[in-house]
Amino acid sequence: MLQQDDSSSVDEPADEATVDVRRQRYPYAVVWGPLGPLTCCCPVVGHMGIGDSNGRIHDFAGSHYVGVDDFMVGSVWRYAVVGSSMDRDWDKAVATADDVYSTKHHNICCQNCHHHTSLALEGAGYPQWGFGGLISTWILCCWHGQCTWC
Repeated sequence: MLQQDDSSSVDEPADEATVDVRRQRYPYAVVWGPLGPLTCCCPVVGHMGIGDSNGRIHDFAGSHYVGVDDFMVGSVWRYAVVGSSMDRDWDKAVATADDVYSTKHHNICCQNCHHHTSLALEGAGYPQWGFGGLISTWILCCWHGQCTWC
């Protein structure tokens, strides 16, 4: 089930440099947030999503459910801007990943938020590697990204 927030007005496409942490807008970016006690015990564990050209976060948050503009873990802690307004297929790639994952059962190992993000990145022309993109998306966001609270 794909959920969108119909209460927001239609946003104009954002420039790739227009990240707005206060409004939780991350255009052309991969985003990450902690999963409570799991992240405390194992810092590499967390929740991931991807921002469309308007900065709305899309995240595979459970079986047959892709949230839009409602990040499952609340606030983003890390983000990495990956694309730009030059990526004409960015929104199409995010929509395709949403469509695919809105039909899948969530599985913590084999079908999760990292896989959804990886599929969107691959569709936008960014090659992925390592366990279906799990490693590359995590490295991209957590090692090469920026912190929102520092």
